[in-house]
Amino acid sequence: MKKRLFLFTTLIVLAGLVVFFGATVFITSANNMKIAKDKVIETTKICANLYSETLDFKAFVEVGDETRITLISADGAVLADSRPIDVNAADNHLDRPEIRAALSDTPEAFVRYSDSVGNDFIYYALKVQSGESYIFVRAAVPVGKINTYLLQSIPLLILALIVVLTLSFYLIRTMTNGILKPFNSVQGKLLKLTEGDYEQCSAAEYNTNFDEVNSILSKIDSVALLLQKNINNLSDEKAKLDYIISNIGDGLFAIDEAQKIALINNSALNLFSVNPDIIGKSLSYLSADKAISNAVTDSIKLEKSSLFEVVLFSKIYLVTVKNLRDLPLAPLTIVILSDVTENRESAKRREEFFANASHELKTPLTAIKMFNDLTIANSKDENIAKFITGIGRETDRMLSLITDMLKLSKLESTENINPTTVSLAGVVNEVSEVLSAIIADKSLTFEVLGEAEIQAEYNHIYDVVKNLAENAVRYCNQNDNVTVKIEKTKFTVVDDGIGIPADEQTRIFERFYRVEKSRSQANGGTGLGLSIVKHICALYDWRLSLKSKVGAGTEVGVEFGGG
Repeated sequence: MKKRLFLFTTLIVLAGLVVFFGATVFITSANNMKIAKDKVIETTKICANLYSETLDFKAFVEVGDETRITLISADGAVLADSRPIDVNAADNHLDRPEIRAALSDTPEAFVRYSDSVGNDFIYYALKVQSGESYIFVRAAVPVGKINTYLLQSIPLLILALIVVLTLSFYLIRTMTNGILKPFNSVQGKLLKLTEGDYEQCSAAEYNTNFDEVNSILSKIDSVALLLQKNINNLSDEKAKLDYIISNIGDGLFAIDEAQKIALINNSALNLFSVNPDIIGKSLSYLSADKAISNAVTDSIKLEKSSLFEVVLFSKIYLVTVKNLRDLPLAPLTIVILSDVTENRESAKRREEFFANASHELKTPLTAIKMFNDLTIANSKDENIAKFITGIGRETDRMLSLITDMLKLSKLESTENINPTTVSLAGVVNEVSEVLSAIIADKSLTFEVLGEAEIQAEYNHIYDVVKNLAENAVRYCNQNDNVTVKIEKTKFTVVDDGIGIPADEQTRIFERFYRVEKSRSQANGGTGLGLSIVKHICALYDWRLSLKSKVGAGTEVGVEFGGG
């Protein structure tokens, strides 16, 4: 900047001086020309006043030294000339502009070339009365004489130009240094800004002789201080964030669009047993797991998020892959690995305990039911029969509950399925026969619309249809309607029963959750039916939907093939 400012200012000053020099030469030349014309006019007037008829023409014209004096008759013939020319051979001068001007009594000085002498002259002529006629007295000065005076003054002008240029060069350099010196000081401090070590300028540092520069430096200092404060705040926030990321228990790393590692925390370093210099290297240096690699590729190319489990180093990790496309600088894909080994093992133990306990409870309950049935058959006392019937009812309910618990436990541990072609209408008809007693008791209209076949295990389809249809039947009022709609890709159960409140619709698929506990218990439900339906749909990747309004009924749909 210093060189450019110095060069630019020097060129401006140089251009100004050159223009000034040219103007000076021009003005000097014009001034000399005016002085010469005035001299010619004055000389002509003097000669015209001195002229008389008795004078010797030749002697009269010789009075001029450097000035050429010429006498011209009224008819334009040259009578005498101070220059050694042949007056008899001279051209007629009536066509000369100075003669024509004098003839018209408007004398004027003219600069023109003289054919007789061969030089440029300044001419001026006056008409002088001579007896009854008149003559022309003309004076002339050579232009070359004027240029000689000008050339004599040019060296002095050039010397003055050199002196002015030298002084200008010195002053420009001094001024440039004076302007840029505080800027250089601020520049040095701004370099410290990146290191977080900027200090406010003192008043002396931007107290120059230029108010505009002082104002600029003051504003730069204010902005720099604000930037320093923001940088310090950002550094503090970054330090906090780095500390949090480095010390969270989950493994975390980020991948850029070139599939290079951009960030990794301590947990991930320890998990994969790598050093921090892994940053900038390819993902393959960190992990060769295909599931992670494919998920990262899909996230970068398709902006697809993923959630899955992998086994790494004999542990189970829940892997979350998400594309951070909205980052201001460059998009990143974040990968988080959460150790869920203990959770999965605890869940497995709970499932095993749940299954074993349910199985162990089912055996004595079956025996109790058998003994209770034998007691009813052999008892003749009606008072005792009433209590025995109650025991049988509660035993059936307990067996139904345990059966559903065993089904749920089995579904949670199922990984492989063996689907067959199942007729949905056939299953619905079979279920309607099982529920015929309740349907008849409530005088319900149970209608089946459509037919379709589905690929699934029969018992899974049966449980879905039975639980949805049973719920619809149990929670209908007298003379209500239940409609089962069968489509190629969807199965829907619609009723116009009591409905489900909006704030409870998201919870009815939870285990043992009941909307109206007293009514549910009276209807004999276990609270696990819809939970079983939910697990079966998840097993086949079917979409489960619910629409309900209190007092207007409920619609539960299962869309086959996933959502």
